[in-house]
Amino acid sequence: MKFAKYLLTLALAFCAFTSTSKAQTVAFLGGGSSALFQELGSATQYVPGVSCLWTHSKSTTTPNIAFTDARTGVGLDEAGQIFIAWGPGSGTCAAPTGTYSIYAYVQLDSVVGDRCYFINDGAGTGCVLKLTGAAGIAGSNLIGGADIPSGVLLPTNVANAIAGQHMFVAGTDIRPEDAQFAIQRALTRCDTYMPRQYFNNASYYLFGLGYQTGTNVGTAIQGNASYGGGTFNVINFNITGTDPITGGAVPTYQVSTVGAQPIVVAMAPNTDSQVAAMTDITAGTLTMFYEGLLGRTTDLLGTPGPAEAVTVLVREPLSGTYNTFEYSIPQSTQFHAGQEYGNCNGSGQVLSNPMALQNGGGVFGNASLRVRAIGTGNVTKYLGLATTPTLGYFFWSAGNAAGLTTVKYLKVNGIDPLLDTAHSYNGALPGSGATGDPGLNAVGFAGLNSGNYPIWSALRLVGPPGNAGVAAMITALGNTNLVQHDYITPSTMNIWHSHFFLNGQNDPNPANGPSLGTQTLCAGGAAESGGDVGGSTLLLSNNADFCHDFGSTTGKLNLTF
Repeated sequence: MKFAKYLLTLALAFCAFTSTSKAQTVAFLGGGSSALFQELGSATQYVPGVSCLWTHSKSTTTPNIAFTDARTGVGLDEAGQIFIAWGPGSGTCAAPTGTYSIYAYVQLDSVVGDRCYFINDGAGTGCVLKLTGAAGIAGSNLIGGADIPSGVLLPTNVANAIAGQHMFVAGTDIRPEDAQFAIQRALTRCDTYMPRQYFNNASYYLFGLGYQTGTNVGTAIQGNASYGGGTFNVINFNITGTDPITGGAVPTYQVSTVGAQPIVVAMAPNTDSQVAAMTDITAGTLTMFYEGLLGRTTDLLGTPGPAEAVTVLVREPLSGTYNTFEYSIPQSTQFHAGQEYGNCNGSGQVLSNPMALQNGGGVFGNASLRVRAIGTGNVTKYLGLATTPTLGYFFWSAGNAAGLTTVKYLKVNGIDPLLDTAHSYNGALPGSGATGDPGLNAVGFAGLNSGNYPIWSALRLVGPPGNAGVAAMITALGNTNLVQHDYITPSTMNIWHSHFFLNGQNDPNPANGPSLGTQTLCAGGAAESGGDVGGSTLLLSNNADFCHDFGSTTGKLNLTF
């Protein structure tokens, strides 16, 4: 009997040994924010032992690349471009052997990324990676213009290691609380007021978006075919408690701040005389363009005329970029407008999907439109291709700006979000290669880090508490940023957003957090929680002093733009 027990123990030990000594370790399997795709892809090459990189553009044929929401009654795919990075181990990039790590990320958007982290499909938490037909094919050179090494084919053992696995990291421009609210808003009738947050002893209300067709699964948001198309599903999720569809427990999570990054407002083409004359746009003017009340180039100061029609590119409502822009400018407590103004039919459902709505009362016929462009890649692509005046916005990064030689960025309310104090604004995107390009070394974010630029967000990774892959990626991102100047690092940030409680969520005690990098936000304070997209910009010193002087452990809360 003892001998049999010994054999059983030996067998179990052997199984445990073989399961933990697999050659591949999937250290990072994520998806979400398009603003983080370039940064994360570049950062993988700074992770020790990782030197191989394969990317592929969005595809639903061969290969078929998607994260699947496998919950009962859902079963929908979220397709997007992908990067996969790995180490050669004791072999080569083409044929890795021995022990090596894999880092992979699919570009979706922030709300979808958060959903794909928090769902519980009954077999596990997170969306499931579909990667069919990808092994053995060439990539698309999406990160910095080249896969590594050039022409590398995705090895079968790398593809097999991640295919069918549950996602466990979300990239997001907004807090999970804000992402959940974005879904709640999309699933609410567009002729119905819904409360967002408590404000001045009452509630701040705004209209729903009208994508509801069911309790948990709504109408998919479509991108305009002339601007890249694309589809994003509107599906409910929770960030605490249980899954609203399966009833399974949602995972615990930790939010890690990558850094602060501005949204850039841009016009193209700079070969147009009126666009070339533009330098600045006021927040009020920007609001009226995005709610469809303005549509002429002459609505910006300094344009010589005669008026030309402006095409306005609007991101999808599940984008962190969209939500950051929405609550910082048009849907702020100053303007109470919004990018979906007029996009509601008589039955409380979305009117134009994909969005194609006239601007400025139709003065220019169909020439001046608000149109839906899904994803950062489509916005930057079609700004770069524009032959008539086109207005758009995107999160700044060196990768997003590269090659945009005919695009100029605008100051907002007279504030430049990008340059350091030693360089003067001329509208050329740094690192774009445009005439007058000041270069990436000129990016110091002086206007942003002073607290004066209104449209910005903290980029974040959401993952299991203490996850080693997330920690390695954040360290690598810091090394990448020394070259690319993509964001203000947490250790050098002077600014933070005021957090707030969002109605309908199970977080009655929001907090600004105890620290940011090596800097104190609130001595002895509670962990960061609550919404913050559109929260007023605070200086870190303001919040820390408030906590000290008033004995607070939450910080200065419930302040909004």
